[in-house]
Amino acid sequence: MPKQSKKKSKSSSQTTSEKASEPAKPKELPASLKEHEESETSIKRKVKKLANYLKEAKHVVIYTGAGISTSAQLSDYRGPKGVWTAMEYGVEEYEGVEIEQAVPTYCHYAITHLVKKDYVKYVVSTNVDGLHNVEYCNKCDKEYLRGFDVSKNEKDWTKHFTGRKCECGGRLKDNIIHFDEDLPEKDFDQAMDHSKKGDFALVLGTSMKVTPSCEFPLEVLDNKGMMCIVNLQKTEYDRLATVRIFGKTDLFMQLLMTELEEEENVDTSFDALQVINID
Repeated sequence: MPKQSKKKSKSSSQTTSEKASEPAKPKELPASLKEHEESETSIKRKVKKLANYLKEAKHVVIYTGAGISTSAQLSDYRGPKGVWTAMEYGVEEYEGVEIEQAVPTYCHYAITHLVKKDYVKYVVSTNVDGLHNVEYCNKCDKEYLRGFDVSKNEKDWTKHFTGRKCECGGRLKDNIIHFDEDLPEKDFDQAMDHSKKGDFALVLGTSMKVTPSCEFPLEVLDNKGMMCIVNLQKTEYDRLATVRIFGKTDLFMQLLMTELEEEENVDTSFDALQVINID
């Protein structure tokens, strides 16, 4: 009997060990994280209406999230394979490319074109892609655009110092806002000012869950303006949208440029950071 007892105990121990080493099964994603995509025909119909609104609007403000960069193979945060989704639900995170290798998407180029053509007065973004090339002086505020990730060698990312110095002798800092950090007062005030002036809010590729950024478009509504939301996931503000589109932002922008008769004028031949970086 003692021998049998020992063998049984060993077998039980092995089974427990094997179970412990097995990766945890991913949790089922809640409905709020699941993506929905309507037909191109449906999107075209809504874009036609939206184009008329944009032509009549006096102060259009665009609000962007990580969803406008996923086609550049950059991960988002709250998509089905986003960074926070992977951490919370155990799903496999989308790896994509390193941020230094990313190139602008069609949506980026179209937004740039709309600003140049004065359809859009201001853009508010929660994205960090592009900011990794920017550093500024904490003394004179001079901004530097680099051809590399300025934060790569930071000893303490919470302090933002990059280890380089400005011509004036001041220390250079990155321009990235991490989670739980406040927006710079100047940027916050500008976003709020334009939102209060806005008569049309175009919200692209964001789940609208990060405050205070998600609250800026509501200022446009308070000003009796309209709002269009383009995102694959539902948001808690969908019921307030004048136009709600479940679709990819690149396709949406291509259809919008066509409707505005601007598709042939959108310049996709350059990367602004590569053109103007100075070091």
